[in-house]
Amino acid sequence: MTRTNSGVRWIHAVPISVGIAAGIFMYYAAVPRLITQLTGVEGTFSAEICTWGDFDAEGDRRMSCAGDFTASDGSFALSGIGIDGMFDDRPKAPVAARVSGPSADHAVQTDLGTSLGPIGVGLTAFAFPAWALTAATRDALDRRRRQRNRPPQPDVDPNSWGPLPSA
Repeated sequence: MTRTNSGVRWIHAVPISVGIAAGIFMYYAAVPRLITQLTGVEGTFSAEICTWGDFDAEGDRRMSCAGDFTASDGSFALSGIGIDGMFDDRPKAPVAARVSGPSADHAVQTDLGTSLGPIGVGLTAFAFPAWALTAATRDALDRRRRQRNRPPQPDVDPNSWGPLPSA
């Protein structure tokens, strides 16, 4: 039995678009954070103002904080910046963090899992669109190849009934 097509139809455009959009959003959110975690200036963040966030899916509340960042080498200090990350309780001691530079407006916790998780979700979101677009392209190329290799059709009068049986 030979496969005639992959099953990809125009109706799949919506899930393909949603998968591409979700993947792009996840990368948009995670890649700058990952770059800061890998190449940013190391230092400490001291929380000053913390607010409780909304309840998450498990029913837990997390705290988001703003405060001061001081570079490890003492080259600069930033005050009144937020930190990407959530806390279970208000941090009493300074927290290890990184910033992109002296003009940064937020710090990033050094936990790579907070960036690698969304990147993994982004890769997963790209899986269906990648398969569907590859399969649809393969089907289109296969149809084109079959049309090119089909023997030429004889010219037939469209008003003809074709060969009639002899009486």
